[in-house]
Amino acid sequence: MQIIHIDNTTSTNDYLLSLTTKQPQWEGIVWTTYQSQGKGMGTNRWESEAGKNLLFSILLHPLWLPIQEQYLLSMTEAVAVCEVVETLLSDTPFQEHVTIKWPNDIYWQDQKLSGTRIDTNICSQGINDMVIGTGINLNQTLFLSDAPNPISLKQITGEDYSPEAVIQTFATTFRHYLTILQEGHKEDIITHYHQRLYRRQGTYYFSDAHGTFLAYIQEVKPNGILVLRRQDGTLSEYMFKEVQYII
Repeated sequence: MQIIHIDNTTSTNDYLLSLTTKQPQWEGIVWTTYQSQGKGMGTNRWESEAGKNLLFSILLHPLWLPIQEQYLLSMTEAVAVCEVVETLLSDTPFQEHVTIKWPNDIYWQDQKLSGTRIDTNICSQGINDMVIGTGINLNQTLFLSDAPNPISLKQITGEDYSPEAVIQTFATTFRHYLTILQEGHKEDIITHYHQRLYRRQGTYYFSDAHGTFLAYIQEVKPNGILVLRRQDGTLSEYMFKEVQYII
């Protein structure tokens, strides 16, 4: 898995999606510290001050993974990012507050440290292309967008972080967990994900199309569905955007 650095781009996801037409078998990571049209999930934008943060995308051709289990790759990547952040905060009192917020954000306490967007191309044989694009807030200290709760590592610790060092650590960590998944140990990935899950213990308020309710997280399925158990014991299943955490 190659790692390519580019000075700037519109979006690292767009860069790799265009690469699939030129080099359809290539797999690897492209990273930058500036993108002019960074994208979050859906129509959201990703704010990142030039030169301050790490922005990267991974291109995979996971035909070996059943389409209905493609979310396992999102879990795998989220676990890797979370572990990297934990490593960066190791030997500090801040490490224990790092979690994965469903579906794939990385949180520190109740603030968003990292976000991920995934673009897939499905063919008759399975998942032909998957581009996983992630931004990690490293050194930015002022956020100007209307995003409700961003935070950076520098705001947490007061230290500066090297994007190049972080991407190298991430690549090694991601390869490790990807190998576990490729070898068929999907339950290990699911376990690592659930162990780091935001608000994995306790009852909290959520909201859906019918209003606000109390529930706790029962599980996240391999297809990405969040299962919540309400106070009356009933189970409710949600796809992304169908339910919101009340923070």
